[in-house]
Amino acid sequence: MAAPGAFMSRAIPPAAAWLGAAGVVPFVLAALAVMLLDSAHLRQLTLVGFVAYSAATLAFLGGIRWGAALGEPTLRSMILAVMPLLWAVGCLLILPQDAIRVLALLYAVMGIFDVMRRPAPEWPAWFMQLRARLSGVVVVIHVALIAALAGQA
Repeated sequence: MAAPGAFMSRAIPPAAAWLGAAGVVPFVLAALAVMLLDSAHLRQLTLVGFVAYSAATLAFLGGIRWGAALGEPTLRSMILAVMPLLWAVGCLLILPQDAIRVLALLYAVMGIFDVMRRPAPEWPAWFMQLRARLSGVVVVIHVALIAALAGQA
């Protein structure tokens, strides 16, 4: 059990920081592989993997919203919690090059929206700091990949 006041602490717990950083690693590795692989087939396969991982991560963010909304469920909060999953599935159904653009936009919009709601009483004080950092890095990786794909075309 967490120490009293841990929910209000602004210090990011080491486990959350490490796991958050580990969650960014597949984005980095897949983006680099798409940029550096010689084989068009392997690049495309890796690109599909990047989109799948990105979509799963976006759905995970929706799950975080769902958990936060359970304290005081409203129609609006529950819809906002389900939307990332629906968008993520939609991204799996379009071309990977288009999906990366949509996913980048979704991460940016969700990140800005979440940070603007600060302080969110249903989330620990440190969460928005971690969320902003990770979302920013993920958006940058998506944009870098979009630029790299444009250069490969």
